[in-house]
Amino acid sequence: MRSIVFVSLFIFTVACSGEPTPAGAVTDDSFRQWSLPDKLREISGLALTEDERLLAVADEWAIVYEIDYNDGHLVKAFALGEKVVKGDFEGIAVLDGDVWLMTSDGNLYRSPEGENGTYVDYERFDTRLDDNCEFEGLTAVPSRQSLALICKHSKKNKKKRVFEWRLVNDEIQRVADFALPVKQMKKAVDKKHMNPSGLAVAPVTGNWLVLAAKQYAILELSHEGELIGVIMRLDKERHRQAEGIAVTQDGRIIIADEAGKGRARLSVYSTTTGNNKN
Repeated sequence: MRSIVFVSLFIFTVACSGEPTPAGAVTDDSFRQWSLPDKLREISGLALTEDERLLAVADEWAIVYEIDYNDGHLVKAFALGEKVVKGDFEGIAVLDGDVWLMTSDGNLYRSPEGENGTYVDYERFDTRLDDNCEFEGLTAVPSRQSLALICKHSKKNKKKRVFEWRLVNDEIQRVADFALPVKQMKKAVDKKHMNPSGLAVAPVTGNWLVLAAKQYAILELSHEGELIGVIMRLDKERHRQAEGIAVTQDGRIIIADEAGKGRARLSVYSTTTGNNKN
């Protein structure tokens, strides 16, 4: 890894630990929220490392940011490739110490975690699922050493699905998939459509937590993809466009919202909903 001095096409602004807490902090006993810097206007995915540090990715460039979710500070940033990869990035996950990014067409990028202000080497894997759907959510499934991608918009009348992949001998292999219970999910949130925008795994149960931005809800599905219920309704004033979700080991739910007409936001809910044994 080498330090980034200049990146073609844009200036890579390195985060620093001394940056002041962003304006607009909101806190109470069960909820905390911070406005994020402009470089994260299009924040689109969240992931936790094994030691529970929060990583994020935004649209357009393969730049990974670490955010301290206890106070909203940016801690560091690193990029994939000296000529930083450009794409429609919609998800991030951490598995066995590797950082994985996902584009909306189902391409996966694997890299080591970088230090602040560095670029790192990467590998690209094509899931060949571009004809199936547009993806907007990626999560690691540590118990199965796999990655799961969730479909936001289906193509060619195909069903919206969750696809699981595993790295075997340096090749990405599809190991499982299931159709989302879209009809039941729409009924549960009383909406005509269901557009998943994020995916996470509840640490204790292993159940799926599906974030739906346009439906302002988080839904819980069983391991097999059966709907358990709506675990959280999102306040429209707090959440303009919820695009990323992560869950800590003690059950706190972290949500990232794109800026829209305001500023991007990071929210932390102190709840164990969706993390209790059935």
